[in-house]
This record gives sequence, structure tokens and C-alpha cells, in this order.
Amino acid sequence: MKPAALPPPCAVPADVATFIAGGGRDADLDRVPAAAGLAPGAAVRVEDDRGEELGLALVDPDNRKLRVMAVAADGFPRIDGALLGWRVERALAWRRQLCLPGDDACYRLLHGAGDGVPGFTCDVLGGHAVLYAYAPALLPTARLLAEAVRGFARLGGVVVKVRARGGADDVAQEVVGPAPPERYVAHEHGVPFEIHPHGGLNVGLFTDMREQRRGLGRYVAGRTVLNLFSYTGALSLASARAGATEVVSVDTSAGVQAWAAGNFARAGLVDGKRWRFETGDAMRFLQRAVKTKERHEVVLIDPPTFSPARGTPWTLDRDYPPLIALAAEVAGPGGTLWLAANSHELGSLGKLIGKGLRTAGRSGVVVEQAGLPPDYPTVAAQPRDRYLQIVVVRVV
Repeated sequence: MKPAALPPPCAVPADVATFIAGGGRDADLDRVPAAAGLAPGAAVRVEDDRGEELGLALVDPDNRKLRVMAVAADGFPRIDGALLGWRVERALAWRRQLCLPGDDACYRLLHGAGDGVPGFTCDVLGGHAVLYAYAPALLPTARLLAEAVRGFARLGGVVVKVRARGGADDVAQEVVGPAPPERYVAHEHGVPFEIHPHGGLNVGLFTDMREQRRGLGRYVAGRTVLNLFSYTGALSLASARAGATEVVSVDTSAGVQAWAAGNFARAGLVDGKRWRFETGDAMRFLQRAVKTKERHEVVLIDPPTFSPARGTPWTLDRDYPPLIALAAEVAGPGGTLWLAANSHELGSLGKLIGKGLRTAGRSGVVVEQAGLPPDYPTVAAQPRDRYLQIVVVRVV
């Protein structure tokens, strides 16, 4: 059998070559005129303006990126199962050093450029995995990557989802290997969570919050907790297990509230007076709580970056400060605000917090700042990849 043809060359200008040489893996496609007209998902051999090979990349016009999957020093002639298997093997070795893999564990196995697979991410959720491709044109490579994940991580099926424009309810997906059940239970630090691998983009557990859930006890033990935008209740459940005296979870979806209640029940927490699930809008809940002088000593807020769920689109910059202002009133002096934001701009959450506290006529003391856990590596040349900010504030 003839070996597969080598990818065609694609010359890049000096600034893009410098970016790649400095570790960049998501190059700006608009800066590469030679890529014009290439088929979406095409593999190319990237060269500088002197014809020196820099590496191998995939063309991703949907995101206006040239996804550099290997550099010349890696020694691979093409983007194939051998390269992708090597990537997965190296990624798995790092997770093993972090003591994350196990028979029924939940963690991120592949995180885009940080693991040498820009345009792809993969979460291991118990005995199965969910792999995301960030454009339809990347799907053929995603299938090869899923096979490598199955083999090296010794998993059952891998659900491949195309994370393209259209929202969480518009997800093209397929399964590599045996299909996982529609619903199954996986464990994080011994805590059971129900996973829906065939649903939309969100399958029930965000692995980027794993270490935050583990550390909540120092803030919530012996205190009342309000969790806004609670989704399937992972932060709520972590609070209850860590010794919170009461947890109220608020979300707009009755479906995810039932899912959250199921997670509580699986963990043996079924006291309806201590663990409440309120279906409704977070802002309206806080407004009512301020009016009725309802108090919660710890308020957890992990909102979406953008959501149309309220009819009027909700955005961080406009809507987070008034939410923080109301939360500060509900927590009161000595209360704690645990605040998260998916924001690329370092320090932007701090500015929103300052604005919110001023609106409430309060001040606050920052007691902790955090971000992505170590199984979410990012390359230094792409600082915008570090999207998660978490700030814990004690209200004064």
C-alpha cells in the first residue's frame, strides 16, 4: 500500500512564523494569504518565507485559525493516528502525575493548544469520554483523536461533539466505540454525578471547577449557602457535603433542578428543609431576598458568559455588577461572595466586583483568587486561553 501523500506546503509571513516558533498553536488565518482557497479541515505543511518547515496544521476557516498540530522538531510527517496517539499519551502522563485517572474518575484529558491539539478538548467522565471539535471541518481528525483516547485511556465509548455556532441545543455528534448509556453515574472525589453524554454541549459536570468544589469547605462549613445559576447542583452538593447548614440552589430550568435533586439523593442528602431547589431567575430571587431580608452567609455565583434565557440576553459586563450588589446585601457584613466568570481579560472580574460593591454601598476584602486547574494547560503564547477567573470576597 502506498504511504499517504505528505501535506502540501503553506507559507506564512514572518510574524506568524515568529508566533509559531514562540509556542503559538492557534495562528490567525487572516494573516496567512497562502491558505486562501484551501479546503476546510485540510492539513498543510507550514513553512516560513524562506521555505523552512515549521510544522503541520489544519485549516479552520470557521474560527479563522490555522491549528498547528505539530512543529518540525516533533518529527511527524503528517497529521495521523501516530501523531495524535503521541499527543494523547503525553497528555495522559501529565494527568497521571496529577493523580487524576482512575476506574471512575472525572477530569480533562485534552485541553486544546496546551496539549498540542488546538481546536479539540476532551473530558473523561467515568468509563467514557466526551470529545469536542470546535468546527465541523475538524471532525475527521476528531475521529482519529477519539480512537487514540479510547486506546490509551482504556475507555468505552467516546462521544464526539462538534462545538460550532448554533448553541447548546444544536450539536452534531457521533460515537466512536461502544455507545455510552443515555445516562450513567461517574464520580468526582468519590461523589456521584449523573452524566448525560448524548445531550447538548453540557453533559452535567464542568471539570474545570473540580478543585474549586474540593476547596469550598473552608468557606461554607457551618454556614448557609445560596448557589445561583446552580445547573446540576455540583457546587451545591460540594457545599452540603462540606458541612453547610443549608443550601438553596437557583436555576431557571426545572429540568436541571430535578437533575440536581437526583445528584443530592445519590449522595444520601434528601432533607427538603436543608437542601432547597428554586426554579427561577437569579436576579429576581436576589431582589425578593433583599426585600424580605432573607440572608445567606455564602453566595456562590457562576453565571454564563451570555444567555438569552431571561428573554433579554444576559451579559457579564452589564448584568454581573448589579447581581453582585444584590448578593452583597443578601450576604451582609461578614458574608462571603464566591464569584466566577469565563473571561479572557485578566482582572476583569475584579473590576465588575468593585462596581457591584460600590452600587451596594459596601466594601470587600479579596481572600482568594483562582483559575483553571492543572489539567487545563494553556500555552504561554496564547494568554487568552486562560478563560476562567474566580474571586472570593468577604463583605465588609
